[in-house]
Amino acid sequence: MNYKHLIIVSMAVVLVACGGPEERKAKYLTKAQDYLTAGNYPKARVALRNVLKIDPKDANAYFLFAQVEEKEKNWRNAVGLYQEVVELDPTHSAALITLAKYYLEARLSDQVLATADKVLASDPRNPQAGALKIAVLALEGSLPEATLKAETLAKEFPTEPDVAILLATLYGQQQRTADAVTALRQALDAHPKDMDLLNNLNSILLQTKDLAGAESVARRMIDAEPTVFDHRLRLARLYDEQGTPDRAETVLREAIALAPQSEERRLLLADFLQTRKNSHAAEQVLLEAVSHLSHSTKLRFGLAEFYLKNGQEPQAREQYQTLIKEQKDKAAGLDATVKLAELDLYAGKQADAARQIQEVLKINPRSTEALVLSGRMALAKRNGKDAVQAFRTVLHDQPELATVHFLLGQAHQVTGEINLAKESFERAVALYPGQVDARRSLAALDTQSGKPQQARARLDDLLKQRPDDLAALDMLMNLDLATNNWADAERTLERLRSASKDSLVAFMAEGRLREAQGKLDQAGRAYERATALAPNEPEPLLSLIKLDIAQGHTDRTRARLEALVAAQPDHLFGHGLLGEVLAMTGHPTEADGQFKEATRVNPKWITPWLDWGTLWLAQKQPDQAVQVIQAGLTANQNSEELYMLLAIAHTANGQVDPAIAAYDGALRLNPRNVLAANNLAVMLVDSKGDPQSLQKAFSLSRDFEKDAPHPLFLDTLGWVRLKMGQQEEALRIMKDAVTKAPDVPTLNYHLGMAYFQTGKTSEARVHLAKALKSTESFQGRQEAEQILSQTKG
Repeated sequence: MNYKHLIIVSMAVVLVACGGPEERKAKYLTKAQDYLTAGNYPKARVALRNVLKIDPKDANAYFLFAQVEEKEKNWRNAVGLYQEVVELDPTHSAALITLAKYYLEARLSDQVLATADKVLASDPRNPQAGALKIAVLALEGSLPEATLKAETLAKEFPTEPDVAILLATLYGQQQRTADAVTALRQALDAHPKDMDLLNNLNSILLQTKDLAGAESVARRMIDAEPTVFDHRLRLARLYDEQGTPDRAETVLREAIALAPQSEERRLLLADFLQTRKNSHAAEQVLLEAVSHLSHSTKLRFGLAEFYLKNGQEPQAREQYQTLIKEQKDKAAGLDATVKLAELDLYAGKQADAARQIQEVLKINPRSTEALVLSGRMALAKRNGKDAVQAFRTVLHDQPELATVHFLLGQAHQVTGEINLAKESFERAVALYPGQVDARRSLAALDTQSGKPQQARARLDDLLKQRPDDLAALDMLMNLDLATNNWADAERTLERLRSASKDSLVAFMAEGRLREAQGKLDQAGRAYERATALAPNEPEPLLSLIKLDIAQGHTDRTRARLEALVAAQPDHLFGHGLLGEVLAMTGHPTEADGQFKEATRVNPKWITPWLDWGTLWLAQKQPDQAVQVIQAGLTANQNSEELYMLLAIAHTANGQVDPAIAAYDGALRLNPRNVLAANNLAVMLVDSKGDPQSLQKAFSLSRDFEKDAPHPLFLDTLGWVRLKMGQQEEALRIMKDAVTKAPDVPTLNYHLGMAYFQTGKTSEARVHLAKALKSTESFQGRQEAEQILSQTKG
């Protein structure tokens, strides 16, 4: 529910001796009130600071300060100031009421009720507090009861703005718009210049398509507060919706004439002309603005953004470079450098972007923009540690940035710190309930943690506020499928269809549902419709192919893909998928040709590179595999998967040092790649064995017992410790590994060697013999045979 009435309290001016602090304070308070009424918020702020210099504990000054922040839409500052008022004066009803309204907007029902009760304790008939309690009743789903109580309250206080707004809101939710208009007009007769009443009436009239009435209300708002730009912007948008953009443009130009120094008004006019007229007109407005306000860096950034929106990157770069030249090491110059770095990043120039970000951070290590971009770049490389550090630095200075809390949560996910990720997402939602990505991420974490009911509760709550959120509905469908909840899945599918009829999301959801139910023909038809709707998207086509293959229809799949690439030779995904099918069905030569085409058409798609390299490895041609994978890494420098495959190819070719370098490459991109760390540690021990290599192997594996207690990883740690001479620790760890996986020959070989080196020959013989009984090949078989032969008898 969104209603909030700002109360202006009258303040008594205490007259004391001429020129004394109380008299000066009173004068400043009067000036602040006058400036606030006139809409001159900067001067109101100055006057209030003067008041607080004289009396740092003046609650009314803080109250007016909060109203200034509200007018300038600094909501968080306003809430903080209202809380300061209540700390200074716990009975300040106006501040309590306004705080309660903020709590209501945040859906914090308990806090709304507690705050309203504080007001009612000293004023039992306070209509605003009563209205707030009724609003909570409606918020919790008791709309009929809330409406009856609101009507009763309105009979007692028929012209109280908050009561009228509450009643109108409840009527509006029940499509009783005529009653809502009547309630608001009755209150406006008593309070003709009340902005919240006028704002709510305007909204109701727009809902009923009474555009003439809405225009009249907008003009009343302008008459009441002629200096407030939002009222003129409202009128301009109304004219635009009426299909009279020229009148809207006139209103916006009049607003600029009233405040020619306003950057915001000029930027809004340019944005309006861009969408409603033409780019040339918008550019002229911006160029004129830059000329008129040559000192304004904000306008230059606006002009650069305009060029980017219109695909004129060279012109945008020119604006940023001009800012850098003129502003040098000042904030605007550094911000422009970050913007250029961002453009370089999107252009694939990661090194240039990183260099520019480092230049900014060298001058200002706490630059928010640079740190955020640095964190994003680290996230893209899956370097969670650096991303966490960047985002934490930002939040140390600006803890209220909900988006950065969300990014920090993503970084914690990369580092595997799931509890910390959850805390960050929850903090993002607490700061800004509209942070939808964080709310979805929390639901996803609940699902992954085996808490489907909690995940469903989160999604249901999100969908109450955003019933057409396709991503949330799609997540709900996946949850229904994971829990085999067919009845709910059918309902979710209907909600998806209602929110986006004949959409890709709805068709894909239907396909997944029918496939899970075993209705494969229906699933196929759904995927067919999805593919027809989005022929260049990989997911529908891939789902259709997987379904065909699962049914054994590989010939049909091949024919489908061959027809696709014949009709669209440059299809982004067709050649790669056809290559997979050909490789799977034993046609390596044809698959090789398709992978070659796939990587030509879409070199940034990593899958064909991986499939192509794997194809050559399967053909026992590791040299060819290395060539393919290295070409893939040239096009995709940050592919952890390609580095891993390159390491395997080099190993197959007996090239130890290049394999070690490839594993290092994978770990550089993702330091938490346990498989890469394990394989590299084994290679360093078995193929190198020098002290430096052993120490590196130990640093790679030292946390396996705590973080990755898989028997193979434990065995690696034990083997490393054995080679380092730590025999007792090695035995302890290796015995644990063999207990977890008693039949793996490598584990038994390693444990046997550990026993042998510690003089326990009988135990050594047991495990070496067990290793040799296996038909699996393992490195060290010959050594195991020799030792077993030596220890006989």
